[in-house]
Amino acid sequence: MKHNALLLTFLFLFSYGSAQEINFINELSSKKTVTFEDGVKMYLYALGRAPAGFEANVKTLKEMQLLKADRYDKDKPLSRGMLALMVARHLKLKGSLFYLMFDTERYGHRACVAEKIMDVNTSEWDTMTGDELLEVMAIVSERMEGKQ
Repeated sequence: MKHNALLLTFLFLFSYGSAQEINFINELSSKKTVTFEDGVKMYLYALGRAPAGFEANVKTLKEMQLLKADRYDKDKPLSRGMLALMVARHLKLKGSLFYLMFDTERYGHRACVAEKIMDVNTSEWDTMTGDELLEVMAIVSERMEGKQ
């Protein structure tokens, strides 16, 4: 039931989306562990941008200052901390003093928890499932709409 609700949420949020986007979201929802590449691609869809390959996608997110490292492994399992850091940077979260001071995955996650974007019973080390990624990105999309 939760799976269907998340899928419907994204279909409504991105009703202008292409068949390729809808297929990606549908496949993502059934994944037990998503990769960093999946997270980057989903983030671009949430931003309303078309993905253009992993390196180009990373470059786009670096230009937006959501990613800062020199290199990323596209096949690495996506952790809550990785996603939380992108979200905290993008939404300019201020829910954690330590995040504002240190800008790390650990404190990015804490900021997301403080803002009720991620569940309090999770850790920055937890790997994410497709459903969890979609759930977080639905919340992020709602927050982005509220800031416009």
